[in-house]
Parts: sequence; C-alpha cells; structure tokens
Amino acid sequence: MSNATDNNHGIVDTSDTVYTVPDVARMFGRKECTIRKRIEKGLIPAHKMGRCWYILKSELVAELRDT
Repeated sequence: MSNATDNNHGIVDTSDTVYTVPDVARMFGRKECTIRKRIEKGLIPAHKMGRCWYILKSELVAELRDT
C-alpha cells in the first residue's frame, strides 16, 4: 500500500491510499487472478502503470457503495 500514485504522470491525491492487486485480493479473500479479471471487465476501478494495476481506495469504496 502507498499514499500516492502517479496517474498520467501527475499526482492524483497524496492523501488517497493506493492498493495493489495482491492487497485487494487479501482484503476480499479472493485470488489475484480473480481480482485482475474483475479489473479487466471494469468491475473494479483500477489504473495500469507498466505491467501493474493500482487501485485507489476512494474509487474502490465509491464502486462498492454504488453496487
């Protein structure tokens, strides 16, 4: 987990928590491949940098509230 992320080479919000796929998988008790599939289907909001996906806590919480 981190407290800052680089989105399109600009700082998003340094106070927002950033999760990785393994972080989210542990939180929800799912496999990493399941989280990646849900990201690719657009079910979990995420940002890709290189080969890694990053999930902003604020976007994840907002998505969970909408469902």
